[in-house]
Amino acid sequence: MNLLLIASRFPYPLEKGDKLRLYHQIKELSKNHHITLIALNEAHVSTDHLAHLQSFCQQIHIFRLRKWQIAINLLRGFLQGLPLQVSYFYCPSFKKEMQGLIEKYQPEHIYCQLVRMVPYVQHSPYPKTLDYQDAFSVGMQRRAARSSFWLKGLLNLETKRLQKMEQQAFQLFNHCTIISKQDQHLLPFEAKNEVTVVPNGVDTVYFQPNVTTITTYDLVFVGNMGYHPNIIAAKYLVHEILPVLQQTIPHLKLLIAGARPTLEVQQLAGEHIYVSGWMEDIRTAYHSAKVFVAPLFLGSGQQNKILEAMACGLPCITTPQVNNAIGARVNETIFLAETAPDFAAAVVQLLTDGALRRRSGSAARRFVEQHFSWQSATAVLENLLLDVGD
Repeated sequence: MNLLLIASRFPYPLEKGDKLRLYHQIKELSKNHHITLIALNEAHVSTDHLAHLQSFCQQIHIFRLRKWQIAINLLRGFLQGLPLQVSYFYCPSFKKEMQGLIEKYQPEHIYCQLVRMVPYVQHSPYPKTLDYQDAFSVGMQRRAARSSFWLKGLLNLETKRLQKMEQQAFQLFNHCTIISKQDQHLLPFEAKNEVTVVPNGVDTVYFQPNVTTITTYDLVFVGNMGYHPNIIAAKYLVHEILPVLQQTIPHLKLLIAGARPTLEVQQLAGEHIYVSGWMEDIRTAYHSAKVFVAPLFLGSGQQNKILEAMACGLPCITTPQVNNAIGARVNETIFLAETAPDFAAAVVQLLTDGALRRRSGSAARRFVEQHFSWQSATAVLENLLLDVGD
C-alpha cells in the first residue's frame, strides 16, 4: 500500500514521545508498505538523521517551521478560535504545498499524527486515519487546575478549544486511534469507544537489563525535561520526596536525565543531584541507577519512560494515573504512590531490600516482554490502514 504519513515533528532522534511512537510505527509499516513522510520541524534535520529515516521511507519532505512563522501562526490561530496546540503548527502556505504533494503521490491512505495536524488534511478526499495519541484536552485541563490565577484562564480556554477540535476531528477521519484505554475513556465525545486503542511498544532488544554497568545513583528519573508534566515531576521529586527520604538515607544520589532541561530543572542540581541533559544513549541513565521514580500527576497517555525502565529491569515507583494506562500488577511489577511520604516509603523499601528490588525488576521485564511489543501494536494500526471503508 502507498501510505502518506504527516507529522508535526521529524521523528528522529527519539527524545520525545510522539517521535518515538511514529518512528517505530514507520519502521514496522515499512516492512510491507511504501512510505511517504511529510513532517514539520523547528530545527534543521541533520544529514545523518535524514539518512536514517530514508532507510524506511521512499520519500521524505520536511517543512522548516521558523520562530517568526510560529508567532504569526499563534496570533492568527488564536483569533480564528483554534487551540494553541494546533495554531502553533498550522501555516496556510505549508498546507498549499502539502496538498500539491498529496495530489502528486495519490496515497491509498493518509496517516495523520496528532490533532495539531488536522487542518492540513481535514478536507483531503483520500482515506485517512488520525492518531490522537493522548487525550490532549485532559492533559491541558489538569495543567490548568494546578496553574496560577493568571494562567488558569488561558489554559481553560485552551482546554475547551482542544475538546472541540478532538470532537470535530473524529467526524473527519475514516479511523481514529489513541494510546490507551484510559485516554480513550477521557475523550470528550460519546462515540469515543469507536476510537481504536493502539498502544506503544518497547524495543526489548535495545532496552535490556544492566549486566555490566556499576550503579552510580540510587534513583533516576528520565524524560523530556522541557515538557511541563516532567518539569513538575522533577521539582516534586527534589523538593517534596527527597527531604523525606534524606531523613532515612541522608546521602542518597539522584539522576535526572533527558533532553532540553529548562533553567528551573537545571537549578535542581546539587551535591547529590545530577541533571544530565541530553544523553546520546539513554540506556546509560537507566543502567546507572537502582530504582526508577516518576511522580507524574499531570499529562496523559502512556509513559514510554516507565516501559523502558521496566524493560531494563528497573523496579519502578509511579502514580496510579500512570499505571492506569499500563496495567501492571501493583507491589509486584510496579509500585504506586500519591504522596511524598508514600513515595519515600516505597523507595526505602526497595533500596534496603535487594531481593525485592531484583524480584520486582525481573517481573517488570517479563511484563513488558509479554504485553508491549511494537510488532503487535503496529499490526492493529496496519489493519485499520488497510480498511478504507467508512
